[in-house]
Amino acid sequence: MTTFTRRSLIAGATAGAALTVVGCTGSGAGNDAPPRVDPKSNGVFTRTPDANVTVPDADGAIGVSKALLSAATAVVVAPAPGAAAQPAASASPSPSRTATRTPAASASPSAAPGGDDKAKLAASVAKALGVPMFYDSPALAAELDRLQTRTVISYGPDAHGRERVEGPASADNLPQLPGLPRKPDANAQLVLTDGEPEPATAATLAAAGVTPLVLHSGHPGETKTSVEKVKADTKPIVAVGTAFGSVAAFDVKLDVARTAAELPGGGVTPFPGRRMIALYGHPGTAALGMMGEQPPAQAVGRVKEYVDEYQALLKDDTIIGAFEIITTVASGFPGKDGTYSFKTPQEQILPWIEEAERSGLYCVLDLQPGRTDFLTQAKLYADLLKRPWVGLALDPEWRLKPNQKHLQQIGQVGVDEINTVGAWLADFVKENKLPPKVLTLHQFQSRMIVGRDRLDTSRDEIQYLVHADGQGTQPMKQDTWGVLKKGLPANVYLGWKNFVDEDKPMLTPKQTVDQVHPTPYFVSYQ
Repeated sequence: MTTFTRRSLIAGATAGAALTVVGCTGSGAGNDAPPRVDPKSNGVFTRTPDANVTVPDADGAIGVSKALLSAATAVVVAPAPGAAAQPAASASPSPSRTATRTPAASASPSAAPGGDDKAKLAASVAKALGVPMFYDSPALAAELDRLQTRTVISYGPDAHGRERVEGPASADNLPQLPGLPRKPDANAQLVLTDGEPEPATAATLAAAGVTPLVLHSGHPGETKTSVEKVKADTKPIVAVGTAFGSVAAFDVKLDVARTAAELPGGGVTPFPGRRMIALYGHPGTAALGMMGEQPPAQAVGRVKEYVDEYQALLKDDTIIGAFEIITTVASGFPGKDGTYSFKTPQEQILPWIEEAERSGLYCVLDLQPGRTDFLTQAKLYADLLKRPWVGLALDPEWRLKPNQKHLQQIGQVGVDEINTVGAWLADFVKENKLPPKVLTLHQFQSRMIVGRDRLDTSRDEIQYLVHADGQGTQPMKQDTWGVLKKGLPANVYLGWKNFVDEDKPMLTPKQTVDQVHPTPYFVSYQ
């Protein structure tokens, strides 16, 4: 049996021709040649990827390390999340090929933290030392080999044949290791994350000198800032998180972020980079909603008053105005085509869209199709949908079966019809090089959308929003809200409607923010 000590490890490293004395930090040129490391001191070496990289959640800190680091002679290792706690190693030789010592600068931890606390402690120590952190896993040994790791500061796991140093109980009591702690040089590499990185990933990014840009949707065009950064930085980008998808999918989204028209408030995706406050109605028809109670310019002023109120309440969010325009109107008369749906001429809608564009508002075209299908009607307004700031809404309440008439029942639609519209609109967006569009689904009863759990949200060109547009008392509306949230498909946002006359009472903007949870991304007034 062989027991490793610091002396034997350093001696062995010195004998290796590949390990030659160099500085403690450096940057790679994107190739896979191992850097030359100092056998007498610890260091972390960075690399620049040759092409865009996506790191799924399952790869975590090891995936980040492969993208950004070429060597790290010391690392911190913690148990994998959910792993059973391992007994603390002693200083005496064990059956493994690893020597263990307690750092001279600190006593052994008096209490062994577990779970998330242990991970947070390990990450704080890794950041204080300036070294990466990993969770123990079957892939770890190979990554330590690639990084030429000699020392593992461990919070329980085996050191995989390296010197094992017991993890300290605090980042204020670091082990004394040659060359550590180190202060990573600032790294200009652009890294995007789909949420706040978990502890090991955050520590490894810090060891590489990277401050990531935190996003939430997995789209590089989410915000004004993210668009500015990806336009300014044409070098390879590292995207950390499963939401970014494959490299091929990320490349497509990156191209959209760099080339598509930005939306009001900046960024190219409607959500989650902004919230919209909308007036709902029909051009020139006051009876159908607040939007039509005044001409377009005055309607802009009215909605902006609401925007200002919400912006004061949601100071960290971007709030913009919107018009939701009833484009096809449920009718008591069949019309020449027998659909019981009035098709508003485009020339009547266009002045409202143009005023919205001049004023920094988004528009949503609302369809009430009667006895025809949603796709047939959506195609009638393709010219309007070519405009970057125009989305689409489907209102199943007014979707009739062949022998039905309005107001005799609540309409409904099958999810297959919705998915057909979604696929068409996604293709339309892609073909016309447009920013992703809102595709709103109005709903206030579960039965209105049959098979909603099969909604296809896989296309990056559209963002679904379920809009709770029931009216009545607030307890009734909250009950509806709760029902609609249950089983909501992934990647679907939520909207809320305030009815000026029908709600008893209608919520104020402050009450809407305080009482409707999660905070809606789209609030409309009718």
